[in-house]
Amino acid sequence: MKKIILAAIVLASTSSAFAFSKSDLSNGSYGTAGCGLGALAFGNKSGPIQIFASTLNGTGVQTFGMSTGTSNCGPSVFAANETKAFIDNNAVALENDIVRGQGETLMTLSKMMNCNSDVLGVTLKNNYKTIYTGEQSTERVMETAQKVCSVKG
Repeated sequence: MKKIILAAIVLASTSSAFAFSKSDLSNGSYGTAGCGLGALAFGNKSGPIQIFASTLNGTGVQTFGMSTGTSNCGPSVFAANETKAFIDNNAVALENDIVRGQGETLMTLSKMMNCNSDVLGVTLKNNYKTIYTGEQSTERVMETAQKVCSVKG
């Protein structure tokens, strides 16, 4: 295993496999081997380098990355639950911020959902009467926010 990893590092250093931009990592760009340590090391370079990327992914980092949203694997599988819990735990403060279309709680929600806080604030404020019509306001806040935000939380 050590020889394979060493060979991958040597191959990468001689074939410009590390020549990928930071934007490749921020948008979940990876090759056929998928996300994980191999994606961090080799990016989305095509060809035999993906064999080495796959080997690195097989070290267990890929599973961890998929669960936690790290290692170039995109959002955490827990993100929706975290967002829902945040909305539930901050219901009163968030509702007050939504009425005003701005505020600390609303800004935190926008950051959690990778969303522009001004756009989210205006949208939620404009939809206040349809969001807060009795039960299940948490779901309606999430649905409305997801329509606006680039990352579905």
